[in-house]
Amino acid sequence: MITNLIILIISSLTISSSNGAFIGEVVYTGGNELSTVSFKLFNQKGVMLYHIIRPEAITFFISDSGVVFATNEQMLYLYELSGNIIPLKRLNYPNGFGFTPDNTLFLASDRDGIYAYSMSGSLIYQFYPGRLFASTDRAKIVAIVSSDTLFYYREGNLKFLKLLQTPFVRKIDLSEDGTIIHLELPDTTEKILINVNKTLED
Repeated sequence: MITNLIILIISSLTISSSNGAFIGEVVYTGGNELSTVSFKLFNQKGVMLYHIIRPEAITFFISDSGVVFATNEQMLYLYELSGNIIPLKRLNYPNGFGFTPDNTLFLASDRDGIYAYSMSGSLIYQFYPGRLFASTDRAKIVAIVSSDTLFYYREGNLKFLKLLQTPFVRKIDLSEDGTIIHLELPDTTEKILINVNKTLED
């Protein structure tokens, strides 16, 4: 006689907004596949704003305003402060997420593109897909590495691109004003100075 033993693993994770004003508590369970048991959002006084049982999302990003962007392998959601859940986009092999430095926009990347959403869930910009990206405040400037090409956007418009010497870029960073791009390569770093007046036509 063969007996199947199912082990239920339950763990919790605490996350917070970058300004510390909002705290999320995620409870996970998983045997062969990770799933979310619940998500709770609290303000800095410890008052629970909402409690969602069995949300479809497994990863949560809390903004400084308390709006939460949440994802699984197929979907991107927005959680309003009321706890109302808004599906934003069906994802095609997602590969990166994050807020702009000033926490005003949320960037979501998948195989089809990189999308910048406002805190109300409005799509503000759509960029070329890429493996790595970095932005300035309000995504005014966005730099993207896709394979061996660097794309540089200003206010949602592609201004120029540059063929890189290697496709093995490990990390990309932008200076605060977006005029310097730092690329971390396997053996060295590369600094690219940006001419803010340069365009694709120049």
